[in-house]
Amino acid sequence: MKKDIINVIKSKQNIYIICWFLFFFPLKTQLDNGLMLVFDLLFRNGITSAVFNYNYTGTFTGCEKIKEIVKANLYFNWFQKHGIYWIKFLPSLFAFIFLFKRWKKDNYFKNLDWFLIIIACFSILTSLNDLISLLFYFDNYSSEQILRLLPTVFVFLSIGAFIFFKIFNFKERLQAIIFGILGFYGSFFLWMQFLGPKILPIIH
Repeated sequence: MKKDIINVIKSKQNIYIICWFLFFFPLKTQLDNGLMLVFDLLFRNGITSAVFNYNYTGTFTGCEKIKEIVKANLYFNWFQKHGIYWIKFLPSLFAFIFLFKRWKKDNYFKNLDWFLIIIACFSILTSLNDLISLLFYFDNYSSEQILRLLPTVFVFLSIGAFIFFKIFNFKERLQAIIFGILGFYGSFFLWMQFLGPKILPIIH
């Protein structure tokens, strides 16, 4: 066991894993921005883009601006209001499907597979955050919000468990725990605390 752990730690692939995970937050936040921008232009006539700036967090901020969108929501149909919520999960779902097909064909993990893991983890992280919010702030959610969150929480946390316990073998689990987490927190610090606010600041 000790020898196996040492061999995993010495693997050159670990460098690629750290590098992939260092891109986690820039990729996640700007994919969210890009999807929102396209959705807004195609289905909301650019109303959202006229109010919000696309920032390093990939989220909407500013109470006054949110009030403007709430007013605009009165004229939106169901898809215009809620479509982007579901669309943001599609890249992760497609990445998992592609990963699953590659795994069924060849159990050997390549660099592309780790990239697909990164994309799948976007929605896994979102679902984990949603679950924690539901558990600690349950009273703040309406029945409609809970019913909307539960399917995505269940599906993507199940996907996360399937990847970790079924697709990963001992080597990939160890790599994810050590080098994936190292790159993840490195990405959070570099993007969310340092580069992001400088490149795409929040404009109030």
